Amino acid sequence: MYLIFFGVGVGFVVLTLILGNFLESDVTALSFFKPKLIAVFLTVTGGVGLLLTPRFYGMAGDGIVLAISVSGGFLIASLINIFVIKPLHRAQNTSTFNKQDAVGQLAEVVALIPCGGGYGKIRYSISGSVVTGAAKSEDESEIRIGENAEITRVEGSTYFVKKQADFSSQEL
Repeated sequence: MYLIFFGVGVGFVVLTLILGNFLESDVTALSFFKPKLIAVFLTVTGGVGLLLTPRFYGMAGDGIVLAISVSGGFLIASLINIFVIKPLHRAQNTSTFNKQDAVGQLAEVVALIPCGGGYGKIRYSISGSVVTGAAKSEDESEIRIGENAEITRVEGSTYFVKKQADFSSQEL
């Protein structure tokens, strides 16, 4: 039985690594029922059972081995959830943003945006991160280094900006 748990757990780990996010779902209310945690539980339960069964073989210890194995699996899966998965999930959610969220943001020109549709570079702050990117003037006018601009739209990796008259009171 423990060999099956261990084998299914290891197989589930490999499957989770291959399919990754396809198996993950935020629709479950209980955070413990995630493929990675189920794989850890099965693997640890099977592994502990395999290690303890020879020591208690022939004794009336099958119930004890099962209880220790299941408890160990649950404990390790819980610790991984609390100290690894949840912190990583929180960090991922706070540091990501959509470029379209930048529309309306004020930015500083850090490389000249030439007139006639040439590319320059802007810098702005969003979601606690400072972002730089290629920029073009919306009206094809020149915007010099140090001047301020408003992001009007984003197409691919290019920010379209228009010159702002007063940006000195804003912070990036």
